[in-house]
Amino acid sequence: MSKIKDVQTAKVGLSGLLGTSTPTQTQTGGLSPLEDRPLSTKEEIEETLGEETREALREETKRRQYLKAGRPLGSKKGTEKKTPDSIRMTFLVSPEKQEKLREIALQRGLFIKEVLDHAIDLVIKEYEEGER
Repeated sequence: MSKIKDVQTAKVGLSGLLGTSTPTQTQTGGLSPLEDRPLSTKEEIEETLGEETREALREETKRRQYLKAGRPLGSKKGTEKKTPDSIRMTFLVSPEKQEKLREIALQRGLFIKEVLDHAIDLVIKEYEEGER
């Protein structure tokens, strides 16, 4: 038996025996002529394209990347209206008070948020008792 020198010759020989047409490069969908693997890298694919097509592909890629920016499609985060258990507040505190709050939270095994919540409850209670 003779050795087959390349894959393309083998394909032509088999298709002749089986009575099927030999696929061309355009029919194989991006397969390189002598190999059975698809073109894998962007550079390999761009090498097979004409200059106009290559430029159009780059522009389309930029357009699609621009459209992908932001929150993923189907994400409903932030769109539902719900009644929160708490509301975010931002305020300034001296560094000494911040350190004290951290120490208290660590000693009691609480979050700073929980310490502040308790402190606010005490201030409100004291205020309400002072009004009576």
